[in-house]
Amino acid sequence: MKLWKILEKAPYTSGSEYCKALTEKGYRVSDWIIDVVTKPNFLINEKSWPLPLVRVKLESLGFKEPTTLENFYKTATAAGFELCPPEAALALRFNYDEQPTGEWLRVAIGMDKMIDSDGVPHLPKLGAALKKFYLETYWAYPHAVFHPHNEFVMIDRNAKKAE
Repeated sequence: MKLWKILEKAPYTSGSEYCKALTEKGYRVSDWIIDVVTKPNFLINEKSWPLPLVRVKLESLGFKEPTTLENFYKTATAAGFELCPPEAALALRFNYDEQPTGEWLRVAIGMDKMIDSDGVPHLPKLGAALKKFYLETYWAYPHAVFHPHNEFVMIDRNAKKAE
């Protein structure tokens, strides 16, 4: 797997600061992201920065059929990839303006790291559509189903530099 991006920590100390900065720069932040990251218990700085990020398709790990999020995470972490801290999705939105229209890229985080006020776990995803950039979510249930073509951003501390 080739290194995709080296993500530096953004200068924000809370999810509220991130949301304000994203909105001020014209990014579209979903109500679910705002709900989750503006809670007082939203953690910042869980991992050491910078984060060497790679894009991992399920098919690159041998999945030929749909599988669950739980099974994908188990396989990916056994292959040496790490889950990202939730803050990485916020920081990454600032650093992926070359995202092609129609792409929705999920950020692999722990299933219990982004819980909304209704108790629903979320998985952040970055999107590009309608000439705008989005930070949205998808459900992060263990049995949520993903397909071989689905792609996630993960940490790979041993990633080789992209050529």
